[in-house]
Amino acid sequence: MKKFMVMAISAAAMLLNGAEVIFDGSIPENWQPGKVSAVNGVVTAKCSYSLTTSKDIIPVKAGKKYTVSGEFRITGEYQGKTPMLYFGVVPYTADGVEISHLSIATAMPHSIAALAVDAKAGDKSVTLKGAENWKFLPHGALAFNAKADRSDLPNMDLSPFFDTAAITKNADGTVTAAFKKPLAKTYPAGTAVRQHRSGNMFIYVKWDNKAGEWMNFSNTFKSFYTGTAGIKVALRLLTRNGTVEIRNVKVTAE
Repeated sequence: MKKFMVMAISAAAMLLNGAEVIFDGSIPENWQPGKVSAVNGVVTAKCSYSLTTSKDIIPVKAGKKYTVSGEFRITGEYQGKTPMLYFGVVPYTADGVEISHLSIATAMPHSIAALAVDAKAGDKSVTLKGAENWKFLPHGALAFNAKADRSDLPNMDLSPFFDTAAITKNADGTVTAAFKKPLAKTYPAGTAVRQHRSGNMFIYVKWDNKAGEWMNFSNTFKSFYTGTAGIKVALRLLTRNGTVEIRNVKVTAE
């Protein structure tokens, strides 16, 4: 099991209005190497379509409240509209595995179907029993070895996305569900499955694209995705190469 690294904020935990500061984004070393720099007191992050994240996973515990906040100013030259900036957190399991929206978002929470026949690695479709009333979603997928009580969540055992143009209801009541890509694994007949749906790239605090203005983003979370044991702070700017000035970026716990 991977160990979460404690952020080196200070020798003792800092407090902000009675809350413990567990991440301080004003320190460039607390971010991915090469992504954040400080010059003459101005902290700047390199941002793009791919995420700019904190370096280490920040542990979180059930029963606490976490406030994720910061101030941001989009800088640089852009053709046309200023790109949108997204600020938030990426959740992780206790083993340090990223939890995607797809792994926890159940499209039909209480509807469990099963494989009618074996599914082999390389197959681009499966035959299901118990899915005759399902509405197959374009950004949907199957979660394998699903449990009716949802204790399998987050479920990382996922199929590729459905090819919704190639879903077939068969005369025997089964449904043949096609995928856009081949299966990576083999599953026996009778394996329980549930439909999941894709969503946001990470958990958003806020987003905006005011040109040249400081934007204040803040949100308090009482919980994150099911199974979350740690988070990384994340920035995403919808452009290839952009820069964002940042200040007062913090995660506090209380």
